[in-house]
Amino acid sequence: MSNEFSCFFYGSLVSPEVIRRVLSDNGNEKITVDLNSGAPAVLKGYKRHKVRGAWYPAIIKSKDDETKGVVFKGLTYNDLLKLDYYEGDQYKRVNVEVFVNNSTDPIPTQTYVWIASNDLLENEDWSFDEFKKQMQESNINLFE
Repeated sequence: MSNEFSCFFYGSLVSPEVIRRVLSDNGNEKITVDLNSGAPAVLKGYKRHKVRGAWYPAIIKSKDDETKGVVFKGLTYNDLLKLDYYEGDQYKRVNVEVFVNNSTDPIPTQTYVWIASNDLLENEDWSFDEFKKQMQESNINLFE
């Protein structure tokens, strides 16, 4: 088993600041992943949705759709456990393939797929800019 993992993020975790908070336990632990190493990527066959009443998104399988996000490499097994906890029981970490930097060859990685009821999903895409705005309006500073 490899000591390093990668993960595709499509929501709040596209922000290095949010990843830092999750992986460092709000600054209490040192992190090993390079937060500037995230590469733009596309996950085909999945669609991102707003989650009703929440500030985070979800993805579900959708044959003709794709989701843009960021893939981070160099994660440890301990990092994955922290991410599993952060994502909670509404998501399942699964193996997928993403296309990085407009490449035509996909790379294997993992991501978090929605497993809760689809009735909780809105029929519109989630926006990172809207997420940042919501956090600022709520005086939650995730972007220090």
